[in-house]
Amino acid sequence: MLLPLALALLAPVQADSVPDPLAPAKAGRIRCVDPDRTARTCSTIVRYTLRGDGAFDAQVTGVVNRDPLIVLEYSTFGQVRDGAVCSRIRPADINAGKLTSNGTALSPALEANTRMKLMDVLQPLAGHERCYRDSGAGELSVNVLIDGLLRPDMAQTAIWVLPEDGYAPGR
Repeated sequence: MLLPLALALLAPVQADSVPDPLAPAKAGRIRCVDPDRTARTCSTIVRYTLRGDGAFDAQVTGVVNRDPLIVLEYSTFGQVRDGAVCSRIRPADINAGKLTSNGTALSPALEANTRMKLMDVLQPLAGHERCYRDSGAGELSVNVLIDGLLRPDMAQTAIWVLPEDGYAPGR
């Protein structure tokens, strides 16, 4: 009598019991982090390419400086696990990224200075796993976990938008 119960407790959790956090990406939407709906801007835009096995590639475009407006575009990858979108924080991804201001390459001095500041900020998190877990619907409150630990200080707001909605990096 206890054997069936024990086997049930040891069975893997069905994948459909946890909602797919990238279902909107499958429907052609992009993630807009810290949206300004009036200005149609986001601090970060993420375009996911799904691989079909829970893994994904992501093209990330985010504001790294507001005045002057400097944007970083880089590629990364990760996987969906337990209803969360997870990736490793890799300085190499950031270093390989393209920095621009109003669509134009930065001067060598400004680029070097901006990359140095980015690496200083990123260094404490380098190599750690970052996971995002939506905690609502519509305009989502996004919980951030670093190596499995909830980081309320890193919580974000995000929405899923269509590319033709015209959202762009800004703020």
